Amino acid sequence: MILENVEYLEHMTDAYIRCKGKTLANAFQYSAKGLVNTMYDIDHVEKKLKIPISAEGFDLENLLFDWLEKVLLLLLIDKIILSEYNIFIYFNKELNKYYIDGYGEGDLFDIEKHELKVEIKGITYHEMKIFKEPSNGEFVIEYIVDL
Repeated sequence: MILENVEYLEHMTDAYIRCKGKTLANAFQYSAKGLVNTMYDIDHVEKKLKIPISAEGFDLENLLFDWLEKVLLLLLIDKIILSEYNIFIYFNKELNKYYIDGYGEGDLFDIEKHELKVEIKGITYHEMKIFKEPSNGEFVIEYIVDL
């Protein structure tokens, strides 16, 4: 499946994902979609549930790690597959931390509907990048997951 604003890059052993968005929140939303779509085809996920999700981090990379880990844990432990996200990101100056608040939409895992493509073992900081394209102002996120 081709996801808008999500690219799967070449990597020898793991999944290397690049996501783009007009805003930082957009890019984070696409990063979660790219993660879930690595394991399951998100075209087959109905939006029956609305699940609150929050994450925090001392910098943007740490925020991304926590965000992706929360999405992955919902999938692996709670058996909830999310295909759409509505989040906002903010920085709390008093606590010197970034936060994500919002929700994801999806469905409970169903072995009849959701075929596993590949199993993800975990999120890594290796090759993780978050930057803004000087040419068009888009936010770009790149990260690798262990398969």
